[in-house]
Amino acid sequence: MTQRRIEWQPAGWLFTVVTLAVIVVLCVVALGRTEILVFAAPLVGALAGGWWTTRPQQSLRVEATTSAGRVFEGETVTLTVELDAPSGIELMDVELEYGYQLDAQLIRMRRPTNNVVRAEWELSAARWGRADIRVQVTTRAASGLLLGVSRADLAQVAVFPNADRISAVPRPMDLPDLLGVHLGRRKGEGVEFAGLREYQPGDPLRSVNWQVSGRRGRLHVTERLAEQSAKVVTLIDAAGDIHQHGPSTLELSVHGALAVVQAALRRGDRAGVVALGGVLRWMAPDLGRRHFYRIIEALLDVQPGGGSAPANAGGFPRTVLPYGAAIVVFSPLLDERVISALMDLRRRGFGLVVVDVLRAEPKPRDNSDYDPIAIRMWRLGREGVRHRLADMGIPVSVWAEDIELDEVLRPMSLRPLIGSGVRR
Repeated sequence: MTQRRIEWQPAGWLFTVVTLAVIVVLCVVALGRTEILVFAAPLVGALAGGWWTTRPQQSLRVEATTSAGRVFEGETVTLTVELDAPSGIELMDVELEYGYQLDAQLIRMRRPTNNVVRAEWELSAARWGRADIRVQVTTRAASGLLLGVSRADLAQVAVFPNADRISAVPRPMDLPDLLGVHLGRRKGEGVEFAGLREYQPGDPLRSVNWQVSGRRGRLHVTERLAEQSAKVVTLIDAAGDIHQHGPSTLELSVHGALAVVQAALRRGDRAGVVALGGVLRWMAPDLGRRHFYRIIEALLDVQPGGGSAPANAGGFPRTVLPYGAAIVVFSPLLDERVISALMDLRRRGFGLVVVDVLRAEPKPRDNSDYDPIAIRMWRLGREGVRHRLADMGIPVSVWAEDIELDEVLRPMSLRPLIGSGVRR
């Protein structure tokens, strides 16, 4: 429960009445009919007396509750608001203000008295982000001579993006020395056969191959491939946000990155996220359900902006982009600084794949002979960007409309990503 200040001001019609009264007085004086003023004096006195003697209070009690403070896209939350004004103040209009992340529908509004309003809204989560909910209340006092406006912050609702369920996630060739589900190239504890060798002191007895040892007359042990986990980092190009048919480029990037993170965590890998844009944000690769929700919280603050996108990978901490990690990039490939950063990451030994999220292209204007040529040049420029990345060993796939992300990533996840072998 909070108290909000009411900003009072004279009603709009009051200025019209005063203006007309002044004109009438001037006309009466000009015509010499001053006796008419005697009949109007009581009305003017009553109006002035009501104006000067009325002192409405300047506080409004606001109480708001929400059924949930965190929801996923497509879910709903109920907002209940109770407004209570002091006696003598009438609540005229209640207007709810909310961000583009929500859609609001009024369920009910009750007025037990003129100075009390109880309202309930159903808020539907339309887009990920943090939505600030406010209310603007219009009040009236002094028999309509005064109008007041009061604004109050009610709540903030965090709308989490939904993650599509996918199974195809690229993995690197060089796996860290961590227990996981991928077959590595080094020998260790696992189930896949890697070879045979003679027994050495210290080898566990459970690894002795008794059949081979009996045939050869000496103890031999079975070597197996180690099962290791991978590190997957999703990189979001937030340098800009291109609005197109359906989701924008930034919306596609956020949903795609979250789907990759969820799939990587589900199979036991360590996953992280990096957003390039006006503000550099990251979450280092880690495990667990709690880490997944930390990544979601970080994605809520991703906003488009082209202020500080780096042109190289020197500004990233080693914990954020560990050597050997597979990097899945979601980008419209329009910012040259981001493209330069991807090339620099490749030169430093990282394995990358790029998902192009741009689905729109310029449209020619009517009665223009040059626009079709310019659009063809624009297409050739984009093809040139893809070829530049492909020449450096960075595969690029287009996430077209009506195509699932699993289909886009599957060809790039059939074999491990091979880095250049150069450590930064």
